[in-house]
Amino acid sequence: MIKLLRYIAGAAAGLQLLASCRKAEIPFYETDNDVYFSVVRDFVTYDTTIVTFAYTPLTRDTTLLLKVATLGKPVNRKRHVRYRVVDTSASAAAQHTHFDLPASLVVPPDSVSCYLPVVMHKTPDMSTRTFTITLQLEPNDDFHTRLQVLVKDKANNRFTSLVRHVIVVDNKLNKPDRGWYDDFYGPFSTKKMLLMSSLLELSVQELYGKIAKADPGATNFYANYLKTYLKDMEAAGTPVLEDDGTPMKMGKYMQ
Repeated sequence: MIKLLRYIAGAAAGLQLLASCRKAEIPFYETDNDVYFSVVRDFVTYDTTIVTFAYTPLTRDTTLLLKVATLGKPVNRKRHVRYRVVDTSASAAAQHTHFDLPASLVVPPDSVSCYLPVVMHKTPDMSTRTFTITLQLEPNDDFHTRLQVLVKDKANNRFTSLVRHVIVVDNKLNKPDRGWYDDFYGPFSTKKMLLMSSLLELSVQELYGKIAKADPGATNFYANYLKTYLKDMEAAGTPVLEDDGTPMKMGKYMQ
């Protein structure tokens, strides 16, 4: 019995030693007073956010709140966060035209985070072009930016930036991946999609889902609904025109 107890105690000690060795092998990053973007959706950290006005045609402006978090203990004073716009590409959005940013950003006293509000303005060119806003955190007297990336897959060189965040913004509706049949609906256009949304009293997002899941009967119903409206408008002497000035057309099965 004594031998058995000694064996159990020895085995437990060995397992404890093995566990402590494995724990010691786990690398960790020790820092404080660092600032980084903490944009998390469904428990996943992202360095890119896509915004479109296309699904909300009545919206003129929208505000995206980017969480900025800090490492280290909170302090009993305001701390300033320095950031700047670094996008110089041909697709770069223009500040005060496509978007606006606050003049300053601070982490409140006794806090470890704040939000950077990016106000985006819907402009006519967003219907045909996609713009980007690239924001980068910078070190200052209050914070470092040593926490550069989050490693997702080192073998395949997949990293998420923690100090740079890209916002992609437009006002373009794309042709649905599934369910849009030109022979019924005719050529796809943003104006046609918005018109169908209004006629069917569905949000644009709901309409996309309905079209994608529509069986032949539903497809025929939606197309006929639009066809009837176009014919009524034409008979009234006010035909519906596409943005290029041509009459809005249905597909060959709806003539």
